[in-house]
Amino acid sequence: MAGLQTNEILKERLSRKQGMHMLTREETEKIKQIVLETTADIVRLCKELEVPYMLGGGSALGAVRHQGFIPWDDDIDLNIPRDCIDRLLDGIEDRYPGKYYVEAPLRTPGYLSSFIQVHRRGTVFQEYLVQKKEECGIKVDIFVMENTYDNALLCVWHGLRVEAGLFFLSCYRMFAWRKELKQLAKGDKKASLVMFVKRVLGAPFALAPERFYRRVQLCMRSCKNFHSRYITIPSGRKHFFGELYERALFVQTEGMPFEGHEFAVTKEYDSYLKNLYGDYMTLPPEEKREHHVIYDLRFPGEEPEEKLLTKREVQSLLLTMLDAFADYCKKHELRYYLVGGTLLGAVRHKGFIPWDDDIDVGMPRPDYERFLELVKKEPVAPELAVISGEEGTLSNPYCDIIHLKTRLDRSTSEFIREKCQNLHLFLDIFPQDGWPEDEKDAVRLAADMKKKRYLVQCARSKIGKGVSLKRILLKTPAVLLMRLMGYERTIKKMTAIAKSRDYDSSRYVGAVTYGIYGAGERCLHDEAVDFTTVEFEGKRYQAPGCYDKYLKQVFGDYMTLPPEEQRTDHRMKVWLHN
Repeated sequence: MAGLQTNEILKERLSRKQGMHMLTREETEKIKQIVLETTADIVRLCKELEVPYMLGGGSALGAVRHQGFIPWDDDIDLNIPRDCIDRLLDGIEDRYPGKYYVEAPLRTPGYLSSFIQVHRRGTVFQEYLVQKKEECGIKVDIFVMENTYDNALLCVWHGLRVEAGLFFLSCYRMFAWRKELKQLAKGDKKASLVMFVKRVLGAPFALAPERFYRRVQLCMRSCKNFHSRYITIPSGRKHFFGELYERALFVQTEGMPFEGHEFAVTKEYDSYLKNLYGDYMTLPPEEKREHHVIYDLRFPGEEPEEKLLTKREVQSLLLTMLDAFADYCKKHELRYYLVGGTLLGAVRHKGFIPWDDDIDVGMPRPDYERFLELVKKEPVAPELAVISGEEGTLSNPYCDIIHLKTRLDRSTSEFIREKCQNLHLFLDIFPQDGWPEDEKDAVRLAADMKKKRYLVQCARSKIGKGVSLKRILLKTPAVLLMRLMGYERTIKKMTAIAKSRDYDSSRYVGAVTYGIYGAGERCLHDEAVDFTTVEFEGKRYQAPGCYDKYLKQVFGDYMTLPPEEQRTDHRMKVWLHN
């Protein structure tokens, strides 16, 4: 497994790749001051709560060799015993709720590392693109000193299980982050080979990653003897067996100067540092000096390059997109009308449904296709673009107007392949087609479209991702099949079926390809195109003349508010670029 370690590859070889932010001396000093302040706060709390601690790894080396930070380093590591971890983390969150936030195994949902991070709020220290900017502040790392068994055989068994678990967890992360890491390793044959092997080994764990992660973490802390002869730091630099220490000697500490403070270091620092670094008093050559991979950096009080919008701000921005679209339709004599929840909001609330965060519009198929041709030559607005299933730029059978100056994060993103995700705020435009006159035929058409939408959904899905293990196992064969077929082919079939009935010569019309309300989408053509207008956020927009019938078919008693638990939005976060 040693040949497949990626710590050196990421920190030493790939940290100088293009696209990374190389820290200036001034930035490094500012980071050090924040890290030092964070450490001082944690140490002060440790003393109050009687929690033993010590500097670990490079921080202990810095204290001994430099009486502070290693000159090219910018972080601090702490070692804390397992039985004190919860007490300390609870103390940090209680004492400093507005200053720090904690990420810890089995404590923070979605967290996949095996050590703990205490982040400074209002900062950004982004080492990987997969990290969300609001979840990667300037931080201090805490490594847990785990107990292990006095019985030699049990200790070895414990170590083998932990080492294997952490290795395959690393492989899974390599698989989960493959898109970014493949790009990072491009041009480096060794890095590419190592990452490829680890991706292959990690792929099976994508079937149930959270369950696997939990098992690894529980294995690490499985020994409950808090007076065992040996302790280990399995998430440390040399892992379980490489960081196995005799408790009685290792936990004894002494104070050492560190950048004007005094922090504890193990009294056995000489053997500890020799174990980790060999001849630790000799400076390593330049190419061996670790550097963090940085994509973005922000200090407290600095204005972010992009602003996280409130729900009301998202609604306001959507309204500007709707205005631009409505003006465009008026200019080019294109028919459109509000549909779905947007039409319901207009009738019931004279604007957005209070908990809603999107806009739905319908366009008769002839106008829809003309719109797609027009925007190729004349955009709706400079900051707006159009993507569609017909053009292969959207993995759904309709089109979206997207706002190019926004960044979007949806709760469903973890289940959708990166290439299939729309990363901008959007306005949905659903083509309206002819429906069969016979109700049974209409029900059959709705069922066929529902099946095809499921196939498209499978083609968009990540392998091994789902809300439950049962769902993952049941869906995986369809996902694999649709990966081979591709969603484009299915969308073309859906579009061909929908277009087989001309909108203007059909008795019934409505959304077919994305008619999620089934045959309830059907309206009489002559009633639908007898357009009226409805008020929406103080302005008036087109609506089908039969909006009352339509809303009753789709929502039933639509003027009655649904129960509280059913008032849900898309759970999305939207950032607007400055």
